[in-house]
Amino acid sequence: MDEHDTPDSSQSFSTHWMISKEQLSNEIGSFVIEFGSFTPEWFAEVKFHLLRESGLNKESRDQFCDVAISAGHCPRCDLLYSAKKCPLWYRLYKIAEWKLVERAPPCIRLAFIKRNIKTVVDYLVAVNLIDPPFYRSRRRAPSCKMMRRWGLCKPNEFCNAMTTDNTAEYISARERVKLSRPLPQDDID
Repeated sequence: MDEHDTPDSSQSFSTHWMISKEQLSNEIGSFVIEFGSFTPEWFAEVKFHLLRESGLNKESRDQFCDVAISAGHCPRCDLLYSAKKCPLWYRLYKIAEWKLVERAPPCIRLAFIKRNIKTVVDYLVAVNLIDPPFYRSRRRAPSCKMMRRWGLCKPNEFCNAMTTDNTAEYISARERVKLSRPLPQDDID
């Protein structure tokens, strides 16, 4: 039993699976070696004999994904970070908080408000603010051209000071503009 397991969670696991979590992890690893990748549904079709009931239900699917995440099998999952299909996708909303986005370019803030989480996370990963587990980003921040095409571009004075179409330049452009402003004069008279 894991340190996070309670007797109830182990019992709940055994109501859906014929094997232990460790054995399920080994089975997923063998499946990946044999087929190269997996999805929870594909695994359940081929390894149906490991389930107590026919097919996956929400609870058995969540248990499957929890085992795959903790064992590090996720990079081989075809549904990795797929919207509404992967538990890690939901975790992106907890990782990408407003406090990380509030000083991002207006297009990234708008993407956050519109719940376009992958665009926000691609930016935050590119500027090294977050590092989600198993996340495959484009390695570059979304471009201004892309953001315009998606209807997310609402340039402000800092965007206008940028010299490239790279949203990651926003941080340095913002700093340049703020430093170039005159200091407030105190009237001592």
